[in-house]
Amino acid sequence: MIVLRIFAWLFFAGAAAAAGLDGFGWLESGEYVPIPLGQVWASVNRESLLLLEPALVRHVHPVLWTDVVFPILLTPAWIVAGVAGIALWFVARPRVPRRRRRPDWR
Repeated sequence: MIVLRIFAWLFFAGAAAAAGLDGFGWLESGEYVPIPLGQVWASVNRESLLLLEPALVRHVHPVLWTDVVFPILLTPAWIVAGVAGIALWFVARPRVPRRRRRPDWR
């Protein structure tokens, strides 16, 4: 579970970095234009992003690309990273064992 918490913190750091970039862009230009996740992915590795659409359409289902993945790629990167971090954080949270109730024998 510690590995998932580390990944959650990395996603939180990525969300903070993306939000910071959006904020600096807002201060420079005077208007808020968030950086979409697809743009961040394309700047990191364009080839894998270009291979994603044909792979999903041919091998899985075209609806997965048009209704799920493509809208996520248009979402601001800080939102996607933040939601992924929160999801991992809740999955990796420590489980509190339930206390067994003792019968009342008074």
